[in-house]
Amino acid sequence: MKKRILGIDTGTNSLGWAVVDKNEDGSYSLINKGSLIFQEGVKVEKGIESSKAADRTSHRALRKQYFRRRLRKIEILKVLIEFDWCPFLSPEALHQWHVKKLYPKDEAFMSWQRTNDNFEENPYYYRHICLHRKLDLNERSERYVLGRAIYHLAQRRGFLSNRLEQGNEDETGKVKEAISSLSKNMSDTGCEYLGDYFYKIYKEKGNTERIRTHYTDREEHYKKEFYAICECQDLTEEQITKLEKALYFQRPLKSQRQGVGKCTFEPKKARVADSHPSFELFRMLSFVNNIKIKGPHDIELRPLSQNEFEKAKPMFFRKSKPQFDFEDIAKAIAGKGKYQHIKDAGGKDYKFNYRMTQSVAGCPTIASLMSVFGDDYETAIAERYTLSEGKTPKQMVNDVWNVLYSFSDKDHVKQWGKEKLQMSDEEAEKFSKIKLTHSFASLSLAAVHKILPWLEQGLIYPHAVLMAKVPDRRTRIFPWLTSTDPHDCISKGKTSHPYILQTL
Repeated sequence: MKKRILGIDTGTNSLGWAVVDKNEDGSYSLINKGSLIFQEGVKVEKGIESSKAADRTSHRALRKQYFRRRLRKIEILKVLIEFDWCPFLSPEALHQWHVKKLYPKDEAFMSWQRTNDNFEENPYYYRHICLHRKLDLNERSERYVLGRAIYHLAQRRGFLSNRLEQGNEDETGKVKEAISSLSKNMSDTGCEYLGDYFYKIYKEKGNTERIRTHYTDREEHYKKEFYAICECQDLTEEQITKLEKALYFQRPLKSQRQGVGKCTFEPKKARVADSHPSFELFRMLSFVNNIKIKGPHDIELRPLSQNEFEKAKPMFFRKSKPQFDFEDIAKAIAGKGKYQHIKDAGGKDYKFNYRMTQSVAGCPTIASLMSVFGDDYETAIAERYTLSEGKTPKQMVNDVWNVLYSFSDKDHVKQWGKEKLQMSDEEAEKFSKIKLTHSFASLSLAAVHKILPWLEQGLIYPHAVLMAKVPDRRTRIFPWLTSTDPHDCISKGKTSHPYILQTL
């Protein structure tokens, strides 16, 4: 009986096919063949591939930027109209601009925005005089000058560094370098504020050169100038608060926690971030407990002794090395040049079950906390923390980690450190510079806390999981082991089982 076979060859933008019959004598007969050419799923320009959605995404991002800038202008105009610092615009006119992009055509409003270099009527001049001359705010014309300067500040807000961003470091570095260069140019020309510097350029070069070709910083340039204007014009606290909210309010980033996967052992619970101190200890002990060593007086490979573990431990708490080679551990235990992999040729005194080039993950979060609070960081945090009532030291450390993990603004972290941890300015500055990774482990924090005590007793990971009752199998094998605490299980006196003798 003949057997009919379909053969398919797939490519990036083509599909070839053929149908053959396999005859009884083992030969093949071609029935039909063909090919289908279809459009590639990517865009190719000058030999460079890119997603077809990239253009659409970039245009959408630009539309959002324009929309939010328009919204910011509308919000600052509402405040300026309330203070009578600009010509009146009705709420309906502002709403039409917001919803339908219909720019207000009121003659007084348009005239307020016009420039006239012959009479020094331009926003850069207004910003300059608002910084250095106290205006008479009882006069409408003077109020309009202040309002025009503030409105001009609303058009740009400068670069705001987000301490949580894990974006393109090279691009961010270029921006920060350009900002530093601008600050230096301002200092060299004797200008303390950005408005003064832009006004100086405008006077010298007029319209022959674009002024807004610089990267600017929100805190260092725009906010500094805004507060200086407020101080010079002797504005009230209420006025400053309303203006600042309209100019610099920024909605928080949307939480991405809903996209985090579930725990391997406890499917109803989300995975823990890999920067959490408890997970870093868990990861370190899972690795260290699996290290086997054969010394000069050993017959076979064995686990590390307590003394050897203490020698290896500092390798994980180096702030400068979040990742390192296993050779660092081997050198710390055995000494320089006295170690090798067990399968390598040679007669070195110490042999290990890991290659020297094996990459090892350190504990960068714990190392950073140690650099601020000292080696016994848990105790130090517990002694300083003002919200410690009813909490264990680990829960207090968890609170500190949450602040570092979730606060996007460096100043908020510093303020929290001063208020809740009673830090000095220098300590708070150091504390605010701690940066955490934003990847996730495969286990939940609850599972980590169940397994960790058994790892601390020296069990390797599979045995620790079994003994931690994750999943619930421990009591089926050892019914008398009902406690989740290793010390309780040992104190039961039920250690006659070979497995328990071996592991505990």
